[in-house]
Amino acid sequence: MCGITGALGCHASTDVTLPLERLTGALVHRGPDGCGMRYFNDRSAGFGHRRLSILDLETGDQPMSNEDGSVWVTYNGEIYNHVVLRRELEQAGHRFRTRSDTEVLVHGWEQWGTGLFGKLNGIFAFALFDGKAAPGTVWLARDPLGVKPLYVGRSSSEWWFASELSAARAAGLLDSELRGDAFAEFLVYRFVPSPGTFYRRAWKLPASHFCRLPLDQLSGDPSFERYAPDFAPSRIPDTRGEWEEAIRSGLRAAVTRQLMSDVPVGSLLSGGVDSTVVTGLMKEGLPTAPQAFGIGIRGAGPLDELPRARSAAAALQVPLTEVSVTATQFLMAWPAQVMRMGEPIANSGTLLLELLCQTVQRTHKVVLSGQGADEPLGGYPRHVGERWYPWMRRSGPLLGLMPERWARSDRVNRVRRLAAEPDQARRFAEILAVFPPALASRMSRTPGDSDVLVNPVRQWLPPDSEGDSVNSLLAVDARLSLADDLLLVADHTAMSHSVELRVPFLDLELFALLERMPSRFKISPLGERKWLYRRAVTPLLPPALRANLGGMGGGMGRKLGFTTPVDEWLDHWATREAELFLLGPNARLPEYLRPELLRPVLTEVGEGQPRGRQLLSLYVLETWLRAATGAAH
Repeated sequence: MCGITGALGCHASTDVTLPLERLTGALVHRGPDGCGMRYFNDRSAGFGHRRLSILDLETGDQPMSNEDGSVWVTYNGEIYNHVVLRRELEQAGHRFRTRSDTEVLVHGWEQWGTGLFGKLNGIFAFALFDGKAAPGTVWLARDPLGVKPLYVGRSSSEWWFASELSAARAAGLLDSELRGDAFAEFLVYRFVPSPGTFYRRAWKLPASHFCRLPLDQLSGDPSFERYAPDFAPSRIPDTRGEWEEAIRSGLRAAVTRQLMSDVPVGSLLSGGVDSTVVTGLMKEGLPTAPQAFGIGIRGAGPLDELPRARSAAAALQVPLTEVSVTATQFLMAWPAQVMRMGEPIANSGTLLLELLCQTVQRTHKVVLSGQGADEPLGGYPRHVGERWYPWMRRSGPLLGLMPERWARSDRVNRVRRLAAEPDQARRFAEILAVFPPALASRMSRTPGDSDVLVNPVRQWLPPDSEGDSVNSLLAVDARLSLADDLLLVADHTAMSHSVELRVPFLDLELFALLERMPSRFKISPLGERKWLYRRAVTPLLPPALRANLGGMGGGMGRKLGFTTPVDEWLDHWATREAELFLLGPNARLPEYLRPELLRPVLTEVGEGQPRGRQLLSLYVLETWLRAATGAAH
């Protein structure tokens, strides 16, 4: 796991030495174990690399080339099937000099070209220079589920790419002009969907896409092309029992693959079913029990996950390192995390991960987590909404008979909009939205069509989306919300402390299987989430934990870990400081959003309406704007 960078001059006479050094230096936290650079074409282009040594500690330095130096790669991630691919390439006549997964990329490119991308089971973002035809072409690629981020942009004299947008800003390469369209996009999704960012001349590669940058044609905006991962299951189970067995064997194989490492591998253990199962399977596959790490908020009642983590560690018989923070410590650290991100993402839930990784980094470079199970398996309450859509559609007229005090509720209005929306893409956008697309479009000072705000959903709809609409929603959620929100923030927070975060539930072989499981096995008619999965993994749990983690109660009601101290703080902030912060003389939001449409949100909070997600998004956006544009706080 590493940090990768590159600078490509717009002209053959451009020397990219200084910008590349600055970019690479800004990512030292992602790779404190080593630094490498490689220049091409008289230093008019170059790759940089910051290394976090995990595999092939002696000979895995990057950038890395093929035998004749015509192909070079700088790479961030792990290729879990690299041994299988290495054997195939060796049989085709390729000779390897290292044991690293990195070398598979250069030889795989020689053998398969862009067909390489779909063969890789792993988490990756990489840049590849192919110089066989002068002056050469740079190819950028991001893994199918977007676990590893990659940004690309252009300044007046060069193009650049980097693992983090903030590196380009630190290197003075990020053009400060903001995209007006990004504000409405953010209001809908709480982040800006790929390939956009908040900056007019910076983009992030979408999951499962690649980008071609010919060094003699660096002009205009980049284009992104989608590739298909090649991991369809050899057989689709038929019965419930077959699905349960397939889930168990698929998850066990995924965890085994992701134990690949030349350094110790730990576990992030919250005590929930996902992290507990992963930790248990790790113990099966390792010679000694893995070190587990847990964190909680002291004195916060149900927000404190440490008691559950302790119970799980004791039942699994694994050592647990505990980190306990107060609500005050959490709230003091959260604004700094908002400002460290290169673009605003209204997600406070991953801050505990960053606080935990401060401790993890003292002893471990690699940890496995239970992240990524909810999107393919239907783990969120929003997924239940689509399961119940046929009922809501039939009950639409009854919603109009609700008392006026109920009808003013944002939740009731949301149900009404869903019930009245037959178009799948627009309905999914409403399910995922913080602000409805129509309202977000009106709030922005940049005129736009609200239907355009649905395009990020449309681009990820499966071709057969009408066949199983719940699975279609899950497919969109995994590639939109998961890739551009949860995974992106998790990568930045873990790597800020030089910790590689692995996600077995997003192993591409397992994920391909889970996506093909009928949604009736994911969300029950009563709304129990991940129900068959819970029953399937119950035999993998210690007996003392099976009733609580594997039973029906775990899939009903509010999701554990969903609430943070920020929610309570927002309630006080909304009534005391919000209007001055968002609309006062130092506020930046009124430059981009219409104040007359912001004030009703604050008014409704004062009247007791739940507007937590909307308040969080507005706070994050204003906080980020002040940091990005240099305004005083």
